[in-house]
Formats: sequence, structure tokens, C-alpha cells
Amino acid sequence: MGVYARGSKLWIRFRDIGGKWRDAFSGYLVGQEVLAGEVHAEIVARVAASEQTEHVKHAPSTPAQNVQKSPAAGTVRAFAARWIVKRRERELDWRNDESRLKHHVLPEIGDLPLAGVRTSHLVELFHKLRTDHARKLAPRTIYNIYSVVSAMFRDAKLADLIEQSPCVLDERQLGPRTDKDPEWRNEAVFAREEVETIISDNRIPHDRQMSYGLELLAGARPGEAAALRWRHYDPGMRPLGKLLVAKSYNTRGNREKSTKTHAVKHVPVHPVLAAMLAEWKLSGWAEMMGRAPTPDDLIVPLPPEAAERRRAHTGEPFRGHNYSGKRWREDDLPALGWRHRRHYDMRATFITLAIEDGADADVIETRITHTRKSRNAFAGYNRGLHWERTCAEISKLRITRGTRSAAVAAVVPGGGGSEPATTDDPPRHSATLGETLISRSPESSVVERRRAPGMAFSTPAASTIFRCCCNWL
Repeated sequence: MGVYARGSKLWIRFRDIGGKWRDAFSGYLVGQEVLAGEVHAEIVARVAASEQTEHVKHAPSTPAQNVQKSPAAGTVRAFAARWIVKRRERELDWRNDESRLKHHVLPEIGDLPLAGVRTSHLVELFHKLRTDHARKLAPRTIYNIYSVVSAMFRDAKLADLIEQSPCVLDERQLGPRTDKDPEWRNEAVFAREEVETIISDNRIPHDRQMSYGLELLAGARPGEAAALRWRHYDPGMRPLGKLLVAKSYNTRGNREKSTKTHAVKHVPVHPVLAAMLAEWKLSGWAEMMGRAPTPDDLIVPLPPEAAERRRAHTGEPFRGHNYSGKRWREDDLPALGWRHRRHYDMRATFITLAIEDGADADVIETRITHTRKSRNAFAGYNRGLHWERTCAEISKLRITRGTRSAAVAAVVPGGGGSEPATTDDPPRHSATLGETLISRSPESSVVERRRAPGMAFSTPAASTIFRCCCNWL
């Protein structure tokens, strides 16, 4: 009579270490007899081992007490298996969680009763991880492992499987939160000239220039850039266009999800990025996809040939980090002949250069790159975006782009294509908001200076390009 029903619930009956019979709810309902049986077998085995093992006999809390309180909890290993399933159902980062538990945590404490784990066990566990010279785990890896353990015991407490979480460790037990190589982060950034090369050099295909531009000039995460659609871009906003960053693409799950912080970001479009978007929409997107874009299309989808080669992923041609990162490592970085930098370092470059150019770090952080989800009722009623101030900070970023494209030259008078620069055809355009634009008529040497907002245009595309490319100098 190991497992039996009481109403709709399955209970288990077993002897504790003292030999007394105990009855307890298994945590499962009628119809889940197999799972309840596994709990019963595990409890019986744990009690038998407890009677024979000195380690368990002298533990701070006896297994009999833990089993009596919550036999459904079982061992750490059993709870971890159920916990990972729930993490997966909630579409959280369950793969990394599972890997960290499997390789670092369960080999040490997996066979302990869940309710029998004490802070001293975790102190010993993380001491071993920090002093394991064979694996040489980075300090940040130690903290990532601890965050998984802490979350698991937090959920166990919420499920009333343990009285209190043992996760109270701090820097004294986990060590400083530093990089494994303290020198690499200082070098993990692109120089200003390198940024300008990435978004204009012909050695990098047009679609990847556009993808990199969203990260270098808007501070978007790779997943956020991959999920942007044309309807998310409003070029008519003043004084700068706006990107609505509300979604992110998860490569492992092959799905759209909320942003990392669950926040919706309203990002001003830097003038150079606006020019790139206009050029890409007018010609580059259609050339790659074979048709004109619609509002629901991704701004930078996978090239059709790459989408056809996909095996694991189906559906919309999202440009995941597996594709973008590989193309950067294997194609673009070698083509440019530069030292190693990660694809993800482009976002850090945006922050670094913007602050160097005088942008307010708080505005960049709280309104563009690391916007947090509103946490109070008042924030829901405050619909203001502080837009002009945010645009002013973005416009301080001094990035220029190389020779104007044929698409821009077709709209802007005197705009040369790929010919060498001359005094009559200045080769670079400024990223500074609101500066004058200089154009030269072929029939006259008279130079006219006009500001973008005061001009009339025959087409919206012409207006967008002219307004965003504020100064051809």
C-alpha cells in the first residue's frame, strides 16, 4: 500500500528512520500514479540510505524530519527535473538553467533531500567551483550558476516544499563579480572610424550593413533588431524618426518574445541610420527579397537563400544571432582584417561613443538601451516620451557615412554616386541634427543653403532622405 487515493489526491505511506509509519500527500492527483510511485520509491530509498550513511545521519536536519514535512519534494535532482519542465513551459531560459544544474550543481547536491539542503552545503559547493583549477570557471559564470540555484530554491519555497531558502550567499562566498580576463572588456569596442567602415564599406553586404547599423546607431540588441518590422519605424516623427522596440527574437526558441527587460522602448533614429533605412527600403530590401516591403515585413530578414537552408527553424525569416554572429566572425571580420571583436560589442560601442560625444548617460541608459518596465500606476498614466530631449542626446553621436548611394543621389541634387570625391561633390554627410544642406546646381556655381524642415518635396521618400541626411560635407 505504498500509493493510495484520498479523494482526488494520491498519498504515500512509508516508514521513517525511527520505524514509524508515515502518511503524506505525494503532490500528485488520481491518474498520476506512476509519478506518485516514483516519489514513494525515492522516499523509501532515501530513508534506507539515511540509516546507513554517516553523512546523512549527522546532517544539520534529519531526513526523517524533512520527509515528514514534505515527501513530495524528494531529492534536489527530482525537484530540478520538474522545475526545468515548468521553466520550459513558461518559455524562460531553461536550456542554460538545465546545463548549469547538470554540470555544476546536481553532481554535488543532487542526491540530498530538497528540504535537507542547508546554506553550509551551498557554501561548500561554490567553494569547490571557485577553486576548481581544472575548469577555471569565470567569476561571472559562478554568479550565473548561483542565480539558477537561488531561483530553484525560491520556487521550492513558494511551493511549500521547504521552510526557507538556503540561498543567502554574498560576495564573501561567491567572490567578486569580475571578468575572467580583466583586460578584454576595455578592448571590446569599435573605434569611430571602424563604425563608419562597417556601415559603408562595400566588403560588407548591404543587408548586413543595415543589420549592424541598427545596433551601432540605435543601441538595439541583436534579437531586438531581428524583430523590428517596417511598421515599427515612424520616419515622420520630429525632430527625429522613431523606432518602436517592443519585441525581441529568441533564436533558440525560434519565436518572438518581449524585450529582455519587458520594456517598450521609443528609440530616436539617428540621422545616418535614417538615411540607411530610407536607402534600404527604396532599393536594397526589394533587391534582396524580390518584392517591395510591406508594413508587416521584417526590416532586415534573412536572405532568401539562407532562409531556404534552415533545418531546425521554420516560419518567418528572422535573422537570429546564430546567422548574424557567424557571418560577422567568418565573413565580415576577416574581410576587414581587424582584430577580434564580438558581434555583440556593437551595442556597447553605441553607448561608449554616444557618451564620449557628450550624450547624457542617464538618458541613454533609461530611455534607449536599458529601459525598464514601469513598476507603478503613475507611470501608466504618464504617456510623455520626453522626446525632444532624447532626440537631442542621440543627435550628439558623431558618426558619418562614406560615399552617398545611388538611391540618395537620385533624390538629392548634385549627389554623386560612387565616383571619386571632388570639391563639387563632397564625399561625406554629417550626422549632426539640424545643420544646413549644401547642393550645387550643374548649371550654376551658386551655392544655396536650406534647412530641411522648410523645404517642400514631391515624394515622402525624398523628404525622408533629405531630412535625415542633414549636411553633405
